[in-house]
Amino acid sequence: MIDKTKIKTVFLDIDDTVWWFTENSKVSLRHVYDYFGLSAYEPSYEVFRDIYLTKNHQLWQLYHHGKIEKDYLITERFRFTLSEIGVSARLETLAKEIDDEYLRFLAEQRILVPGARELLEYLNARYEVHALSNGFKGVQDRKLISAGVRHLVDKIIISDDCGITKPLRGIFDYALAQCGADARSTVMIGDNADADIAGAHNAGWHTIYFNIKGTEKSDCADAEVLNLAGVTDIL
Repeated sequence: MIDKTKIKTVFLDIDDTVWWFTENSKVSLRHVYDYFGLSAYEPSYEVFRDIYLTKNHQLWQLYHHGKIEKDYLITERFRFTLSEIGVSARLETLAKEIDDEYLRFLAEQRILVPGARELLEYLNARYEVHALSNGFKGVQDRKLISAGVRHLVDKIIISDDCGITKPLRGIFDYALAQCGADARSTVMIGDNADADIAGAHNAGWHTIYFNIKGTEKSDCADAEVLNLAGVTDIL
């Protein structure tokens, strides 16, 4: 149970909590598939997309827990995908070119999770509001600018800033120090039961689990919502 009268600071994850990564990524993957003529290797965009998404998810799980470096994640996700669809010439170089274009195009997309703008406006009028993300420095800021909500978030704390990723406690302690906040009066809102919720819980924060898919459960969340509008019933 969260006593909202004692909350002063709210941190939100960015991808799939505020900025709809799942939908924006689909648009961006389609863009690079067409832009680089990858249908010459794999005529089905859906096959290309699914190979990438599966590998990218695996790599992000490893990255969250500090088992791989960011540079390896960036290189490997498209290198593996290209290899799977039969690309061999200029494999490493092409993978880097595709990832650069993917990230550039991705950051320009504007689709927000339903209710995100309204929630940010609501929270901004009542609390100190910051973002805490394992995403890449520069890219995360541009996502919020593109979506027109950057002004509703004060500081954006990125794992790149401290070299520590959620769910490791160090990034949560770092975020508090950077924002002058206290764990006892801070709440984390996020869609990842492990990186966002378990991590914040272990750092002594209050937590609201945004179960956007309605599937994965959290054993330690103080509250759970299936849509962002539900947060206003808690805070």
